[in-house]
Amino acid sequence: MLYMERPMVRRMNFENFLVGDERDFKGRTLNDIRSYTDHEIEHVHDFIQIVFPLNEESRASFHGYYLRHDLLVEQISSNELAKTNIVKSAEWFLKFLERNSNWKAAYNHNHLRITRIIKCLRLLVSDQEADKFYNDVLHLLGHHNKINEVTLDYWKNA
Repeated sequence: MLYMERPMVRRMNFENFLVGDERDFKGRTLNDIRSYTDHEIEHVHDFIQIVFPLNEESRASFHGYYLRHDLLVEQISSNELAKTNIVKSAEWFLKFLERNSNWKAAYNHNHLRITRIIKCLRLLVSDQEADKFYNDVLHLLGHHNKINEVTLDYWKNA
């Protein structure tokens, strides 16, 4: 298994975390995170990169965990339970968006999270799941939204 490590930070195996067999670098399980209140989802900023990992480093995160190796991307994208859990996590986040409207603004940090989720689904699960999440987000927006065109283009091209 391939591990990510930073000095003074707990080791973490993404595949094991995503299937529920291991805790993240802060000792949280996937279910712990998916039990967050809306306030926690809005204000805790280090979970999104763990629940929806990408093969690129995040500029918004200090912890430095990401899918550094193609082999790790291949392992996760071949693991049906990991993929199922990523889809469930996307549905969980979509429900958060349904319950809240503050993200329907010109600029909001959840826009970056939405982009990340679309990219993660496309990288690790399927184009169909990524497109479904994208379309579900657009449906939540409706016709009267204040999302800027740059953000909409990011989502479309993610």
